[in-house]
Amino acid sequence: MYSDYFKIRAKNLMVILLYPMIIGFILEVLVQGLSFTTFPNLSENLLFSILIFFLINSIVCFRYGKKLVNLVIIVFYAILFIETGLYLLFQTRFNASYIYVILNTNFNEIQEFGSVYYQNNLIWLSLFFLPLFNFFPKTIFAKAKFNRKHIFSSSAIVLLILILLKFSSLIVWNLPYISIKSYFQYKAQVDSFEAFNSKEKNISTQLVLDNETIVIVVGESTTSTHMGLYGYNKETTPRLTNLSDSLYVYKDVISSHVYTTASIYDIFTLANYENNLPAFTLIDYIKDAGYKTYWLSNQRPVGFHDNIVSRLASSSDETLFLSYNDYRHNTLYDDVLLPKLEEKIAQNGKKVIFLHIIGTHYDYANRYPKEYEKFKLNKKDRNRDIINSYDNAVLYNDYVVSEVIKLVKNKTKKSAVLYFSDHGEEVFDTSDFFGHFQDKPTTGMYQIPFLMYLSPDYDKPEDFEVKTDRAYMLDDFPHSLTHLLGIESEFLDKRRSVFSSNFSKRPRIVQDSIDYDKTFKFRSNQ
Repeated sequence: MYSDYFKIRAKNLMVILLYPMIIGFILEVLVQGLSFTTFPNLSENLLFSILIFFLINSIVCFRYGKKLVNLVIIVFYAILFIETGLYLLFQTRFNASYIYVILNTNFNEIQEFGSVYYQNNLIWLSLFFLPLFNFFPKTIFAKAKFNRKHIFSSSAIVLLILILLKFSSLIVWNLPYISIKSYFQYKAQVDSFEAFNSKEKNISTQLVLDNETIVIVVGESTTSTHMGLYGYNKETTPRLTNLSDSLYVYKDVISSHVYTTASIYDIFTLANYENNLPAFTLIDYIKDAGYKTYWLSNQRPVGFHDNIVSRLASSSDETLFLSYNDYRHNTLYDDVLLPKLEEKIAQNGKKVIFLHIIGTHYDYANRYPKEYEKFKLNKKDRNRDIINSYDNAVLYNDYVVSEVIKLVKNKTKKSAVLYFSDHGEEVFDTSDFFGHFQDKPTTGMYQIPFLMYLSPDYDKPEDFEVKTDRAYMLDDFPHSLTHLLGIESEFLDKRRSVFSSNFSKRPRIVQDSIDYDKTFKFRSNQ
């Protein structure tokens, strides 16, 4: 069990452990400046480095102890390297949303992420590798006699530090803790679908309306604050604006989260912040009511049996993922879905068709063909080019959504089209960055488009009512869509339907405890 016993040269080890913590702190302050998390994070890192010190002391005497110690040090450096890199890029701390995104991200998105967000200041992260060049003590090990008490005392200190981290709440910035906790939370969500799918489903729905075709266009990373239809100062939605006389344009709709996995989870299940009912899925209700369901996607079903979005999609009667094997930067443009949509519309019977488009997901410049580069890129002003490429992506998205509406309008009767985005995006509107980050939220990340087209002969519910200024959050979408379709069942609540005269306004709580309407206020820098 034990090899020749070694002890740690304490001074040498502390120099090695404190170095990445100090480098990370200096880089954060010099590049991004001080924030309210700077010193709490420094305190957490200090406690974590002490924990690593005593952990190493407790394992060094075991067989392969020296190799384990070296591995622990490498992992410790990697943790601080990742935390510092994220802060240099986004001025945000590592949080659960990163784990969910990693678990639901494909190789193509990782490549795009790196190319889009790379900044020259990341070169300073190379300072983390200086210990490889013999600037530090060459060894931290020294032979010694075996001492069992030494192991027990070091282990006890490790336990005490863990307790201190937990009850001081400093652990909320600790990457290993967040990673493990978030993984098991994610796994619990996936397991809930498996458990539900393994049981006989007795949803017991009643269909009270008679309609033919409903198309749901699920967008990606599109904020209403960059759409001319919503008052943006650029003409990014000319086609939808021309169709506006036949559209219901809801002006105050937000997503429940700022990243896809959590938002889609809320949109397609009855789960919300008041009541977690993940087993009851929207698609199951629609199918039970007699509609055939289709999921047509221009996104890739990465980890088909593990990805929550793909798992939800797989419960449809038919699924089609057009980017299944595409790892290239130049992904298929969203209009590739239009011929497939036309094929499904032509089929007989009641049907609900979900179109999951790639929308305005970064890299924005890869989301539209060259002919949609209305807002020119000059390669001199990086921020302005990012804004213009995003606006070009919105312009192309305008074309795709308007073509869907025209297709349904011309090819079907008793039909409807709904369009919304899973979440929004910050594009230098209220903060000096772009993207969507849970611990650095802005209004643009939550504000989304929500449009509806109804054919003149659409069979509407008796309590159907249009008030486009209603404050609405997408975690109630299952109640709204089933109400619009005329599906009634025990857990479906018309008071949560944005289309109902019985609509009951509720607080829009985001990030577990933040009242959106009391906290966020949009200020345009455009």
